[in-house]
Amino acid sequence: MNGSHAPHGILVRDESADRVRCHECGRWFRALGAHVRVHGLTAGEYRERFGLLATKPLTSREVSATRRRIARSSYQRSARTRSDLAVGQSLARTGELAEAARKPEVSPQRRAAQLAALQAGRRSRRTAVDQVLVDALRTRDHADVGEGLRALYVVRQSSVEALAAELGTSRRAIRRALVASGIELRASGVNTDAGRRSRVERNLVRAAERVGALDVREWLREKRAEGWTLARLSAAVGRSVPWVRALL
Repeated sequence: MNGSHAPHGILVRDESADRVRCHECGRWFRALGAHVRVHGLTAGEYRERFGLLATKPLTSREVSATRRRIARSSYQRSARTRSDLAVGQSLARTGELAEAARKPEVSPQRRAAQLAALQAGRRSRRTAVDQVLVDALRTRDHADVGEGLRALYVVRQSSVEALAAELGTSRRAIRRALVASGIELRASGVNTDAGRRSRVERNLVRAAERVGALDVREWLREKRAEGWTLARLSAAVGRSVPWVRALL
């Protein structure tokens, strides 16, 4: 497809149905982030290809508003989240983060402080994302995440993509919660590109869970920069050395 279904640089909306139109295929969705994978694109690649701002939500107004409302509620309710975010906000206000990024060499003490700030920020983001899922399931009368996901994913047979759009969170958060709840992820196809991508995603989620990371790729790169060998990284995530090397 040549992307002629919508003007370059414009996210076309159907205000009456509260849907947004895919530039690539012309179909309408409440959230494009999950759909564009069908075209072999990430959300970032989709924005770049069709001239959309990085800050432009690829969602209907209702989905965007729901995500903002849940995130704001989580921030206001969680002292831990506010405390963790305050670290990064303070560094950003004083210019320390920008200054550190410009310096080619950083002292071990400074590096440790930066890593601590990054880890605190990631913990807070993960906590906030997980709380979004908890709150969304609670509004649907599911007090327990595991019970709610079994009802929606196992019994109702909703896809990960559909659940992410419905519950106002990311597919990664849904997969992480499914694994944590002991629910087997379904392959989206057998001997197909979609099926292979599904298996790759499952392996990434499990490796991240094993080391307690939000993004296993970031975790591997950080540890590699700290001097970890490929063999040590492989043992930590429970995957082969070639698998680890491919992510670095």
